[in-house]
Amino acid sequence: MEPAGEGQYILITQCLQNDFFLNLDCQLSLPESAVSKLLLDSEGGEALRTEGHRRVLPEAELRHSPLARFLDATVGSRMRGHGDGVLHLVNVRDWHVPGEAYDLERRQYGAHCEADTWGAAYVDGLTDLLAPEAPPPTDAGDAGDAGDDWGGRLRVHHVRSNTLYDFQDTPAHSPGPGSVPREPSPLAALLDGLLADGRHETTHVVVIGVLTDIKIQLLLTGIRSRYDVRQLVVSDALTASRTLERHLTALDFCQRVLRTEVMTGLAELARFLGSRPDDDRRLTRGGGGDAEFAGYSSYIQDKQGILSYEDARLRDYRIQTSERLRQAQRTVGFASKFLLGLGTCLLLTALLLSLLGVVFPGRVGWQSPAVLGALGAGQIVTLFFTRPVRSVQDALAEETIYRMVLESRSLKVALARYHVTTANALRRHDDFGSQSDALERQLEVLEKIDAADFERLKGLGVTPRADQAGGGVRAVRNRLPGGSGRSRSGRTSASPGPGGGS
Repeated sequence: MEPAGEGQYILITQCLQNDFFLNLDCQLSLPESAVSKLLLDSEGGEALRTEGHRRVLPEAELRHSPLARFLDATVGSRMRGHGDGVLHLVNVRDWHVPGEAYDLERRQYGAHCEADTWGAAYVDGLTDLLAPEAPPPTDAGDAGDAGDDWGGRLRVHHVRSNTLYDFQDTPAHSPGPGSVPREPSPLAALLDGLLADGRHETTHVVVIGVLTDIKIQLLLTGIRSRYDVRQLVVSDALTASRTLERHLTALDFCQRVLRTEVMTGLAELARFLGSRPDDDRRLTRGGGGDAEFAGYSSYIQDKQGILSYEDARLRDYRIQTSERLRQAQRTVGFASKFLLGLGTCLLLTALLLSLLGVVFPGRVGWQSPAVLGALGAGQIVTLFFTRPVRSVQDALAEETIYRMVLESRSLKVALARYHVTTANALRRHDDFGSQSDALERQLEVLEKIDAADFERLKGLGVTPRADQAGGGVRAVRNRLPGGSGRSRSGRTSASPGPGGGS
């Protein structure tokens, strides 16, 4: 029984197994950077060692890793009788036995986490925190059987999954006639009990582990689709994937689509699970202080804003040029009719002169019909082939150049915002004068970007008014001390640039 009136906390670990972290022969093995992020103390200075086809982690190094420190602050704290409410540690492991389902997955991802092998076991050195009751359950564990309750503060559950989607139902052992009954997956059966009777409204759920873009994302999708969990968190610092791009993209999907909070700090994450760390510095130092997703999310927001700006400018350009295009179409239509009429008249005249030359030989020479026929044919060829092709080529070239200018600008401004125009770039300077100089250098970079882009746009006939060009950057520069509009070198800045660049 759970202590009356106390909260309930669920920590789900996903695939914290040797095949994903230490087995170099496994195709799903994480790269060294991802393994170091979770299992190495970044302040220790040691690197991963390999012996044969396995990575080896020193015990002292592993105990100071972000993952071990977090597990000790949550699971270990409950084992020592500390913490609020009941912590349910749910360890989900890939566990494959020979069969059709495993054959399909093995062909796609290679052999991994085969039953009762070293690769399917928990990460070496963390078993006492992931499975404090010994030995780990066998058949009973498949149904999510609870382990020792550690004085009512901790309950450990071991769940084995043989599919990518941990909530996938399995066929019943005794199917009835005329039906295909299904049994809920071990994870679904466990969480159905933990989140029943309205517990989903107050329970705090945290997910850590690997792989972010496959198992973690599918696990969070299943939780969000089956339960109305109000407090659902995934850790940035304690999840990883085979590439940083996949990891960050998956976290972005979980945050925007699945409405899952992405939490970075280990101390904050431990408190979210009801623990009370004695020393926050032990949790915040090293890998737990990284904020990869926070920087990525900020970059994505800036990029989306820039793409929106680009699309709006392209629509404005098309609106501005649409009237000119209609006038050009009317002019081309009139010229086409004129050329067609002139060419037809010349050909008819040449035909008439040719007939007269036949009827009255010697009175009409062959030169006049030939010249008139050539002129008429030339007008028609020019009308139907040369001019349309040239007009289409000019329009396509102009549109292509304009889009290339906008795409180039969006990338340059995104990079400038991400690497230059940041609060940290200014706050690293202590005195106001240094901050002002740093800001002015940033504005100079943006003005150079604006000047280069507007030079290209002028070639397309898009010239901004004098009161629009450079308004944003110059307005900021005029607010600086001195407000003279002069650059650091003393020259008056005359580079045009849109306010959007700042």
